[in-house]
Amino acid sequence: MGKENRFKYPDNGSCYNYMFKQDSKEWLNWTFLNTTPFAIDQKLAYAEIIVPTFDSIRYKFVKKMLLENRKHVLCPGPTGTGKTVNISSLLNQEMPEEFSAIPIMFSA
Repeated sequence: MGKENRFKYPDNGSCYNYMFKQDSKEWLNWTFLNTTPFAIDQKLAYAEIIVPTFDSIRYKFVKKMLLENRKHVLCPGPTGTGKTVNISSLLNQEMPEEFSAIPIMFSA
């Protein structure tokens, strides 16, 4: 007879759709991190528009946690998937003031 899980995992969705919030001891959908309603800023160029998806929210969270804990971050992936736009948004808008960005671009 095993122990009953005190923190029941949600019944629907994939394990990648949720994170465990330690202070409230509950599983939350990644979209809870995105507290502002989504609207496209008409001043942005098309390539600068970031649509908050499960993936972009998740990746930003992990990158921010790694950077705040002084860990190196590498963002590999195919061309045109939003890596540069997402990391620029994180570094320029969401990181504490003690962080500053020095962009170095590599391109195929």
